[in-house]
Amino acid sequence: MESAARLGGQLAREGAVIGEFRQFGEERVYLKGAPLATKPSWRHALRQALLRIPPPRLSEYMNLSWMTERHFQCPLPLAGGALWRAGRPRYQFLITREVPHATGMRAFLEEPDARRAAVLGELASELARLHALRFVHRDLYPRNLLVIPPVAGRSVVFLDAWRGGERWQTRGPAHDLGCFFLSAAALLSEPEQARFFDDYAAERSAQGRPVRAGWLAAVARTRAAEWRKLERRPERRRGRELPPRDWQPRSASTVHSV
Repeated sequence: MESAARLGGQLAREGAVIGEFRQFGEERVYLKGAPLATKPSWRHALRQALLRIPPPRLSEYMNLSWMTERHFQCPLPLAGGALWRAGRPRYQFLITREVPHATGMRAFLEEPDARRAAVLGELASELARLHALRFVHRDLYPRNLLVIPPVAGRSVVFLDAWRGGERWQTRGPAHDLGCFFLSAAALLSEPEQARFFDDYAAERSAQGRPVRAGWLAAVARTRAAEWRKLERRPERRRGRELPPRDWQPRSASTVHSV
Protein backbone atom coordinates (compact mmCIF):
# COMPACT_ATOMS: atom_id res chain seq x y z
CA MET A 1 0.00 0.00 0.00
CA GLU A 2 2.82 2.38 0.87
CA SER A 3 4.55 1.76 -2.47
CA ALA A 4 1.22 2.28 -4.29
CA ALA A 5 0.85 5.62 -2.51
CA ARG A 6 4.34 6.59 -3.63
CA LEU A 7 3.40 5.73 -7.21
CA GLY A 8 0.29 7.91 -6.89
CA GLY A 9 2.41 10.76 -5.58
CA GLN A 10 4.74 10.39 -8.56
CA LEU A 11 1.79 10.57 -10.97
CA ALA A 12 0.56 13.70 -9.21
CA ARG A 13 3.94 15.41 -9.39
CA GLU A 14 4.20 14.60 -13.10
CA GLY A 15 0.58 15.62 -13.79
CA ALA A 16 0.15 12.43 -15.80
CA VAL A 17 -3.07 11.76 -17.72
CA ILE A 18 -3.38 8.01 -17.37
CA GLY A 19 -5.93 5.23 -17.53
CA GLU A 20 -4.24 1.87 -18.02
CA PHE A 21 -3.33 -1.49 -16.54
CA ARG A 22 0.27 -1.89 -15.44
CA GLN A 23 2.36 -4.53 -13.73
CA PHE A 24 3.19 -3.31 -10.24
CA GLY A 25 5.49 -5.57 -8.28
CA GLU A 26 3.92 -9.01 -8.23
CA GLU A 27 0.43 -7.87 -9.15
CA ARG A 28 -1.35 -6.09 -11.97
CA VAL A 29 -3.07 -2.79 -11.19
CA TYR A 30 -5.19 -0.18 -12.90
CA LEU A 31 -3.95 3.41 -12.77
CA LYS A 32 -6.42 6.24 -13.19
CA GLY A 33 -5.28 9.85 -12.88
CA ALA A 34 -5.57 13.29 -14.45
CA PRO A 35 -5.27 17.02 -13.66
CA LEU A 36 -8.44 18.88 -12.75
CA ALA A 37 -9.40 21.82 -14.96
CA THR A 38 -10.09 25.17 -13.29
CA LYS A 39 -13.90 24.99 -13.05
CA PRO A 40 -14.04 21.37 -11.79
CA SER A 41 -11.27 22.06 -9.28
CA TRP A 42 -13.21 25.00 -7.80
CA ARG A 43 -16.42 22.94 -7.78
CA HIS A 44 -14.75 20.08 -5.91
CA ALA A 45 -13.08 22.52 -3.52
CA LEU A 46 -16.53 23.90 -2.62
CA ARG A 47 -17.99 20.40 -2.27
CA GLN A 48 -15.16 19.51 0.09
CA ALA A 49 -15.62 22.69 2.14
CA LEU A 50 -19.42 22.73 2.32
CA LEU A 51 -20.42 19.07 2.10
CA ARG A 52 -17.20 17.31 3.11
CA ILE A 53 -17.22 15.36 -0.16
CA PRO A 54 -13.66 14.81 -1.44
CA PRO A 55 -12.64 14.92 -5.13
CA PRO A 56 -13.88 12.00 -7.28
CA ARG A 57 -10.84 9.69 -7.20
CA LEU A 58 -10.49 10.04 -3.44
CA SER A 59 -14.25 9.51 -3.04
CA GLU A 60 -13.93 6.39 -5.15
CA TYR A 61 -11.07 5.10 -3.00
CA MET A 62 -13.13 5.65 0.14
CA ASN A 63 -16.29 4.12 -1.31
CA LEU A 64 -14.49 1.05 -2.66
CA SER A 65 -12.83 0.61 0.74
CA TRP A 66 -16.23 0.87 2.44
CA MET A 67 -17.72 -1.71 0.07
CA THR A 68 -14.77 -4.09 0.45
CA GLU A 69 -15.07 -3.97 4.26
CA ARG A 70 -18.71 -5.01 3.91
CA HIS A 71 -17.88 -7.89 1.58
CA PHE A 72 -19.13 -6.46 -1.69
CA GLN A 73 -17.01 -7.52 -4.66
CA CYS A 74 -15.20 -4.59 -6.25
CA PRO A 75 -11.65 -3.74 -7.37
CA LEU A 76 -9.45 -3.62 -4.28
CA PRO A 77 -8.35 0.01 -3.78
CA LEU A 78 -4.61 0.31 -3.15
CA ALA A 79 -4.15 4.09 -3.12
CA GLY A 80 -6.09 7.21 -3.99
CA GLY A 81 -5.67 10.90 -3.45
CA ALA A 82 -5.62 14.46 -4.66
CA LEU A 83 -2.89 17.08 -4.90
CA TRP A 84 -4.07 20.47 -3.58
CA ARG A 85 -2.56 23.83 -4.40
CA ALA A 86 -3.82 27.30 -3.52
CA GLY A 87 -6.91 25.91 -1.80
CA ARG A 88 -8.20 23.64 -4.54
CA PRO A 89 -7.47 20.15 -5.93
CA ARG A 90 -5.26 20.23 -9.03
CA TYR A 91 -4.67 16.52 -9.62
CA GLN A 92 -6.40 13.28 -8.59
CA PHE A 93 -5.53 9.59 -8.91
CA LEU A 94 -6.69 6.09 -8.00
CA ILE A 95 -4.85 2.76 -8.06
CA THR A 96 -6.84 -0.48 -7.83
CA ARG A 97 -5.97 -4.13 -8.19
CA GLU A 98 -6.97 -5.71 -11.50
CA VAL A 99 -10.09 -7.88 -11.54
CA PRO A 100 -8.90 -10.88 -13.60
CA HIS A 101 -11.03 -12.96 -15.98
CA ALA A 102 -13.81 -10.37 -15.97
CA THR A 103 -16.58 -9.80 -18.51
CA GLY A 104 -18.65 -6.62 -18.71
CA MET A 105 -22.24 -7.09 -17.57
CA ARG A 106 -23.67 -5.96 -20.88
CA ALA A 107 -21.51 -8.39 -22.86
CA PHE A 108 -22.47 -11.14 -20.41
CA LEU A 109 -26.19 -10.48 -20.88
CA GLU A 110 -25.89 -10.31 -24.67
CA GLU A 111 -24.67 -13.91 -24.91
CA PRO A 112 -26.23 -17.19 -23.70
CA ASP A 113 -24.74 -18.34 -20.40
CA ALA A 114 -25.80 -21.04 -17.98
CA ARG A 115 -25.05 -18.68 -15.08
CA ARG A 116 -27.45 -15.99 -16.29
CA ALA A 117 -30.25 -16.54 -13.75
CA ALA A 118 -27.79 -16.91 -10.86
CA VAL A 119 -25.90 -13.72 -11.81
CA LEU A 120 -29.09 -11.68 -12.11
CA GLY A 121 -30.34 -13.00 -8.79
CA GLU A 122 -27.03 -12.15 -7.16
CA LEU A 123 -27.04 -8.63 -8.60
CA ALA A 124 -30.58 -8.02 -7.36
CA SER A 125 -29.74 -9.25 -3.87
CA GLU A 126 -26.39 -7.47 -3.58
CA LEU A 127 -27.88 -4.20 -4.83
CA ALA A 128 -30.68 -4.54 -2.27
CA ARG A 129 -28.11 -5.15 0.46
CA LEU A 130 -26.15 -2.09 -0.68
CA HIS A 131 -29.28 0.07 -0.58
CA ALA A 132 -30.31 -1.34 2.79
CA LEU A 133 -26.99 -0.01 4.10
CA ARG A 134 -28.00 3.42 2.72
CA PHE A 135 -25.37 3.38 -0.02
CA VAL A 136 -26.51 4.64 -3.44
CA HIS A 137 -24.12 3.99 -6.35
CA ARG A 138 -25.54 6.72 -8.63
CA ASP A 139 -23.83 5.40 -11.77
CA LEU A 140 -25.11 1.83 -11.93
CA TYR A 141 -25.17 1.27 -15.68
CA PRO A 142 -24.22 -2.20 -16.95
CA ARG A 143 -20.83 -0.78 -18.02
CA ASN A 144 -20.01 -0.34 -14.33
CA LEU A 145 -20.64 -3.98 -13.48
CA LEU A 146 -18.43 -6.99 -14.15
CA VAL A 147 -19.07 -10.73 -14.12
CA ILE A 148 -16.25 -13.03 -13.01
CA PRO A 149 -15.91 -16.77 -12.43
CA PRO A 150 -17.55 -17.49 -9.06
CA VAL A 151 -15.52 -16.60 -5.97
CA ALA A 152 -17.13 -18.15 -2.88
CA GLY A 153 -20.26 -18.51 -4.99
CA ARG A 154 -20.39 -14.87 -6.12
CA SER A 155 -19.75 -13.40 -9.57
CA VAL A 156 -20.87 -9.74 -9.61
CA VAL A 157 -18.30 -6.94 -9.25
CA PHE A 158 -19.18 -3.23 -8.79
CA LEU A 159 -17.09 -0.53 -10.50
CA ASP A 160 -16.81 3.30 -10.54
CA ALA A 161 -18.53 4.01 -7.24
CA TRP A 162 -17.32 7.60 -6.90
CA ARG A 163 -20.57 9.52 -7.41
CA GLY A 164 -22.51 8.03 -4.54
CA GLY A 165 -21.76 6.66 -1.11
CA GLU A 166 -23.14 6.02 2.34
CA ARG A 167 -24.30 9.58 2.94
CA TRP A 168 -27.27 11.81 2.29
CA GLN A 169 -28.03 11.75 -1.43
CA THR A 170 -30.23 13.83 -3.70
CA ARG A 171 -31.06 10.55 -5.47
CA GLY A 172 -32.26 7.35 -3.88
CA PRO A 173 -32.18 3.62 -4.66
CA ALA A 174 -34.66 4.05 -7.53
CA HIS A 175 -31.96 5.98 -9.38
CA ASP A 176 -29.64 2.95 -9.43
CA LEU A 177 -32.40 0.67 -10.68
CA GLY A 178 -33.49 3.17 -13.34
CA CYS A 179 -29.91 3.55 -14.59
CA PHE A 180 -29.42 -0.22 -14.81
CA PHE A 181 -32.68 -0.83 -16.66
CA LEU A 182 -32.08 2.00 -19.11
CA SER A 183 -30.30 -0.53 -21.31
CA ALA A 184 -30.97 -3.77 -19.41
CA ALA A 185 -34.69 -3.51 -20.21
CA ALA A 186 -33.83 -4.51 -23.78
CA LEU A 187 -31.47 -7.29 -22.63
CA LEU A 188 -33.80 -9.09 -20.20
CA SER A 189 -37.09 -10.82 -20.84
CA GLU A 190 -40.16 -9.68 -18.93
CA PRO A 191 -40.06 -12.74 -16.62
CA GLU A 192 -36.36 -12.05 -15.93
CA GLN A 193 -37.14 -8.43 -15.08
CA ALA A 194 -39.99 -9.44 -12.81
CA ARG A 195 -37.79 -11.98 -11.01
CA PHE A 196 -35.12 -9.33 -10.57
CA PHE A 197 -37.53 -6.92 -8.89
CA ASP A 198 -38.98 -9.70 -6.72
CA ASP A 199 -35.48 -10.78 -5.60
CA TYR A 200 -34.56 -7.17 -4.88
CA ALA A 201 -37.69 -6.51 -2.82
CA ALA A 202 -37.29 -9.79 -0.92
CA GLU A 203 -33.70 -8.97 0.06
CA ARG A 204 -34.63 -5.44 1.12
CA SER A 205 -37.19 -6.97 3.47
CA ALA A 206 -34.68 -9.52 4.72
CA GLN A 207 -32.29 -6.66 5.52
CA GLY A 208 -34.95 -4.84 7.54
CA ARG A 209 -35.34 -2.04 4.97
CA PRO A 210 -38.42 -3.00 2.90
CA VAL A 211 -39.19 -1.07 -0.28
CA ARG A 212 -41.76 1.69 -0.04
CA ALA A 213 -45.12 1.87 -1.79
CA GLY A 214 -44.74 3.19 -5.33
CA TRP A 215 -41.09 2.22 -5.62
CA LEU A 216 -41.51 0.66 -9.08
CA ALA A 217 -43.12 3.86 -10.37
CA ALA A 218 -40.09 5.77 -9.06
CA VAL A 219 -37.81 3.39 -10.99
CA ALA A 220 -39.82 4.04 -14.16
CA ARG A 221 -39.57 7.81 -13.68
CA THR A 222 -35.82 7.62 -13.20
CA ARG A 223 -35.37 5.54 -16.32
CA ALA A 224 -37.51 7.97 -18.32
CA ALA A 225 -35.35 10.88 -17.14
CA GLU A 226 -32.17 8.99 -18.08
CA TRP A 227 -33.66 8.18 -21.49
CA ARG A 228 -34.31 11.88 -22.14
CA LYS A 229 -30.67 12.65 -21.29
CA LEU A 230 -29.53 10.13 -23.89
CA GLU A 231 -31.88 11.64 -26.45
CA ARG A 232 -30.50 15.14 -25.83
CA ARG A 233 -26.86 14.05 -25.74
CA PRO A 234 -26.18 11.33 -28.35
CA GLU A 235 -22.49 11.19 -27.41
CA ARG A 236 -23.48 9.50 -24.15
CA ARG A 237 -24.76 6.51 -26.10
CA ARG A 238 -21.17 5.52 -26.94
CA GLY A 239 -22.12 4.51 -30.46
CA ARG A 240 -25.15 2.45 -29.43
CA GLU A 241 -28.73 2.94 -30.55
CA LEU A 242 -31.14 4.79 -28.29
CA PRO A 243 -32.82 2.23 -25.96
CA PRO A 244 -36.57 1.72 -26.23
CA ARG A 245 -38.45 4.64 -24.72
CA ASP A 246 -41.55 2.90 -23.41
CA TRP A 247 -40.97 0.63 -20.43
CA GLN A 248 -42.73 -0.21 -17.21
CA PRO A 249 -41.30 -2.41 -14.44
CA ARG A 250 -43.57 -5.28 -13.49
CA SER A 251 -43.87 -7.61 -10.56
CA ALA A 252 -43.88 -11.35 -11.13
CA SER A 253 -47.58 -11.55 -10.37
CA THR A 254 -48.33 -8.99 -13.10
CA VAL A 255 -46.29 -10.88 -15.69
CA HIS A 256 -47.82 -14.23 -14.75
CA SER A 257 -51.31 -12.83 -15.06
CA VAL A 258 -50.78 -11.55 -18.62
